[in-house]
Formats: sequence, structure tokens, C-alpha cells
Amino acid sequence: MRIDRRSTLCAMMLAATAACHPGTTVRTPVRTSEADLTHAQRLGADRVRNATDAFHDHRVALAAGYTTQYPAGCAASSDGAQGIHYLNKKLVDANVDLLHPELLMYEPQTDGDLQLVGVDYIVPFAEWKSETPPRLLGVPFMRNEPLGVWALHIWAWRYNSSGTFAMWNPGVTCPPAPPPIAAHEQSH
Repeated sequence: MRIDRRSTLCAMMLAATAACHPGTTVRTPVRTSEADLTHAQRLGADRVRNATDAFHDHRVALAAGYTTQYPAGCAASSDGAQGIHYLNKKLVDANVDLLHPELLMYEPQTDGDLQLVGVDYIVPFAEWKSETPPRLLGVPFMRNEPLGVWALHIWAWRYNSSGTFAMWNPGVTCPPAPPPIAAHEQSH
């Protein structure tokens, strides 16, 4: 019962948080990710939340080895965003460990803070010797050709109307790029 109440509370808090952030679009979900999850997947997502809770403080994540942006910048597409990824290079190998994701995903906030929204697991193509993709919680990883890795997201900290394991989250945004500085302003 504790897990169900906590999941419901988390979902309500995330929905309230999204509604309070300007620029965040709250959409009617195409499908409810909780309903699509197996019992083992719900428990796994709860375990991920427990294991990564301290990383809401980005300084704690840095101290734990999540120091490299990979890829650099805030990842966004027409399907939503992933945010800024911070990689722990020591975790990158052929192994997948639910409680030790290789990357943490943060949504940049207008005040400069970073809000933890999910985790990302990767396995480099060169490390994976099987013909079938790696799997976690019964979900196959996706090929990310530009980065040369197998990848799987778990949106543990931000509701995703596209699904808990989806590539992009329409509820996550990247700030717009600042306007270019005019040539006459650069000389001052």
C-alpha cells in the first residue's frame, strides 16, 4: 500500500510542479504510463526514485561522479525534451544496473537551477556483444546511432504522457537560446 500511495502522491506533485512552471505544457495523456507498467516496472521505478533522490541536489550528483555533460547542452525535439544529461563515466560499460544509471537528466530552470526529471541508461555498441538489445525491467534499449550507444530512459521524476520509458518527454522543456549579440554590442 505504501508504494501505491507514494506513486500517487508523486504523480500529483509532479503534475502540480509542471502546472506551476511557466512554459511547461500540461497535456492530456495519450496513455497513462502507470496503467501501462507491470507491477515489476512500477516497483523498479520506485527503486530508481529511492536510489536517485539525493541527486535532486546537483552538487550531490557532481560529488557522486555525474560530472560530464553527454551530449553537451539541453536535448530537445518536436516530441519534447530530455533536458541536460550528466554522465558518470565510471559506470559506462556492458553492464546495466537499475540503481546506478549512467546518466541523470535535468531540466534547466529559468532561475539557473537544475531539476532532476529522469535517468538514462547507456551501453556503448562496442561493449554489447549480443545481437539483441540490452533490456531493463523487460524493456529493450533503443539504438542511438549518433552517440553510438544503446539507451533507455526512465522518467522517474517527471510524468511523461508518452510513457515512462519514452525517448522524449513533452512535459520537459529546454530554455530558448539567447538572442545573438549584435556586432556593435560586442565591441563594448
